[in-house]
Parts: sequence; structure tokens; C-alpha cells
Amino acid sequence: MPGRRAYDLMYRHGAPWEGPPRQELAELVSSGTLTPQALPPGRAIDLGCGSGANAIFLAEHGFDVTGVDFSGVALAKARTAAAARPAVAVRFVQADLTAPVLAGLQPPFDLLVDYSTLDDLRGRRRQAMAANIISLARPGAAFLLWCFYDEIPWWRRRGARFPGLRPGSETLLFGSDFAITRLPRPPEGSGFACFLMTKTG
Repeated sequence: MPGRRAYDLMYRHGAPWEGPPRQELAELVSSGTLTPQALPPGRAIDLGCGSGANAIFLAEHGFDVTGVDFSGVALAKARTAAAARPAVAVRFVQADLTAPVLAGLQPPFDLLVDYSTLDDLRGRRRQAMAANIISLARPGAAFLLWCFYDEIPWWRRRGARFPGLRPGSETLLFGSDFAITRLPRPPEGSGFACFLMTKTG
């Protein structure tokens, strides 16, 4: 995983993943196409919120939102974007999601969102973030996890270090605490995956 300075630099110049709210999240919240009905507003946390597009979208749809990132540059951009929408209120917290104590957060949450933060970690740091996710979620909470997903053979043929989860990692990390459903998009074999999980206890 690149260090904080690297992320600060990318956000100063425009990180390649910055853009509008992500499609899977928008469908989960507003259209009801991923679940029998649209997810009702509640307390939400965007894990690795970056410049804030997903967090602001959730706030605009009635959620009480906290956005967390370890990049101060990303959070400054997020706060500026939120301030441009007078009706939007989002708490932005600078924190390392692998830390044993996450100061400034007020769990539990009804919705947790992670777009490619967990999958960027390795070893104990990935396990530490997964443990924090479990502790932040109330029973019945929804967890939307989008990740790079290592099911493309040509990555391994080229000897590349795949930047994502290996198949089955989601079950090892969360299967004891969440019911896990893989969403149809992104499709299998694309190198990406999105999981919708429900906290079981």
C-alpha cells in the first residue's frame, strides 16, 4: 500500500479514482435494484472516503454520514465539496483504519462502504481493518465492499502482484460475522468484485 505522502500527492493532482458516486452504492441506496427495496437512511460510514463523493451522496439521501481517510489532502477536498452543498452535513475524520483505536468515530453504523481500501492492504493490516469493520457495524448492518479480485490468470502468468483480494478472502475475513452476497456487477472474471454483506450478530 502506498504511504500517506503518496496519497496526498495523488489527491493534489487528481487521483485516478476520483469521480461521481459509485454506481453500486447509488443503486443500493436509491433504486432498490440490488435489494428488494432501497436501503433506508441510517448512520453510514465511508471507509477510505477520499475526496468525498460517496459520503456526500449518502448525506444527500438522508444518511447521517461519517467519512474516514488517512489523507489530509483528500479530506480537505471532501470538506470543500461538502461545503459547496449547504444542505449537506458530513463528518470527516482523519484516521488510520488499521489502528487499534479509531478516535473520532461514533459506532455502531447501519451502512458501511469500502471502495478499494481493504484490498489495498496486506497481512496484519488487512486483518486489523477487517476487525475494525466488524466492530463498527451494528447487527443487521449492510456492508458494501468493492475490490480488485484476483481471478484473472494472466496476472499470475506475468508474475504480477495483484492489487486485491484473492477469491475466498472475503469469507475468511467476514464469513463468521456477515452473510455475504457477490453482486452481479462487476462480472466474474473481470478482475473486480462487489460484495453486499449483512451483519448477522
